[in-house]
Amino acid sequence: MPEVCKDLKPELLRIIKTSSKIFITGHSEPDFDSIGSSIGMLSLCQSFGKEAYIIVDDDEASLEPGVKRIIDVNKGKYHIIKLNDFIDLTRDDTDSTLIVVDANKKYQVSATPFLDRFQNVVIIDHHNPDQHTIPAIASYINPKASSASELVAKLLNSCKVRYDANVANYLLAGIELDTNRYKKNTSSVTHDTAEKLIVRGADPDYVNELFLAEFEADRRVNNLVYNGTLFAHYQHYQISFTLNREKPNTVYKKEDLAKAAEKAQKYQTDASFAIGFVKDDLISISARSKGYIDVGEIMEEFTGGGNTRSAACKISSTDIMSVEEKLKSVLDDKLTGSSQQVMTEKQYVKVKE
Repeated sequence: MPEVCKDLKPELLRIIKTSSKIFITGHSEPDFDSIGSSIGMLSLCQSFGKEAYIIVDDDEASLEPGVKRIIDVNKGKYHIIKLNDFIDLTRDDTDSTLIVVDANKKYQVSATPFLDRFQNVVIIDHHNPDQHTIPAIASYINPKASSASELVAKLLNSCKVRYDANVANYLLAGIELDTNRYKKNTSSVTHDTAEKLIVRGADPDYVNELFLAEFEADRRVNNLVYNGTLFAHYQHYQISFTLNREKPNTVYKKEDLAKAAEKAQKYQTDASFAIGFVKDDLISISARSKGYIDVGEIMEEFTGGGNTRSAACKISSTDIMSVEEKLKSVLDDKLTGSSQQVMTEKQYVKVKE
């Protein structure tokens, strides 16, 4: 388990000042929180006159529309590069630093194959650390924070960095995404941070436009949940399983599955699991919980992870139904032990719209 700094600021500033180049990366298939916190960190590095870059996936097709819009508009301004460009920039460089935001596991980040190139790695994240967390010389991991964007915005304000309205917009979008527009994971610190971003120029109407780009994705999610969710009871727990049962080979974006798991939570479930293909031979499970069931522990059984309320995993497979059955088996063991009777299909109830 990594040692987590209570105050990252002094150590981070020392690392930034002594680095030749700085690369910033979030998790694969970045969302608003990942790209927003990356842009915020780039602004901090550039305020010290440092050469800094943001690394994103080579596969643009996996990007959500709003995130793709941010990247397309700002590639030059914020030095947003693909993995191939990153390889060339670090070929003979031993003094660069990698800053990882909105992720802390090796298998989650865009630059996973090249982590060993860096002697200096810094982590800024709001997900629980575990034995799979990337070794780092400095880590600021606060699971009580709403988002990585909240942590980065607080850091920018603490360092008195002057940043423009665009940076404020993207940080605000990150906060709004991970709080579901302040409906979850929201504290007084979250509201205060959002208010300060608006004072610094963030435009809530513009952020709303970014979210409108996700409207079509929401329609896909609604169809998936309404037509593919079944419930099951494990003793006193109610669990939901969301899967496209009519067209199980349909490929979704990871964010679609995350939204589906969150939406299924509205149906009085203690935990929800959305299962779907994210590539032709790669299946993802997105899990959400109200806190009574540790979905992070369940996802670790599939070499995934997360925290008690939010977790995910990816499985190399072309048989989605067998993945669902394995998930049920893990839940049998975790929630009910040997006293659990094997469930029959008759115990499943289809969600009603």
